[in-house]
Amino acid sequence: MTQEELRPAADPPTPRLSLDFSAFHQMHRPLYVREAERCLRCRADAEEAVDEAFVQLAREWSRILRAENPAAYAWRVVKNRVIDHARARGRRATLMDTAVFETVTLQGAEDAYEVIEQNLRLFHAISTLPERQRDVVRLRYCEGYSTADVAFHLGITEAGVRSLERYAKRRLREIYARCAEEEAERS
Repeated sequence: MTQEELRPAADPPTPRLSLDFSAFHQMHRPLYVREAERCLRCRADAEEAVDEAFVQLAREWSRILRAENPAAYAWRVVKNRVIDHARARGRRATLMDTAVFETVTLQGAEDAYEVIEQNLRLFHAISTLPERQRDVVRLRYCEGYSTADVAFHLGITEAGVRSLERYAKRRLREIYARCAEEEAERS
């Protein structure tokens, strides 16, 4: 045997990721992991789901870049991977992390049960919103992102974020008004 034959075979060359994909990954992955963790309730599962989404995005990246809205497409891929990940583990992805609201609102509350009841009503109302409105509400009010940051991560304009937020608030007011009327009728 020659010296060449004794050397281990070299690993196949790994494809190099484009700079634009690497930058996209670096900018968006932290939010994607936080959102996935909120839904999956497990950091390891969240990272796995997001990494699977980025593998898919990397494979399709040149086509995605030609799309009208790459960030919106990526957001959709991540959300679908999170849902798939939850289903594969026999769970249901949660839409809202109630602990975020409860921690803040229960501090100094005179009637903790009333606060919890109000939060549950709020979560139910938010869950009835169309998906895009729900995403905007979650990112703006749960994560505390600015309008510009939400627009960046969702791949829409700031005006689009403001519009979705306005419609979401209007819808939530309608839901609360209807609930108040129903409670008044019952009493």
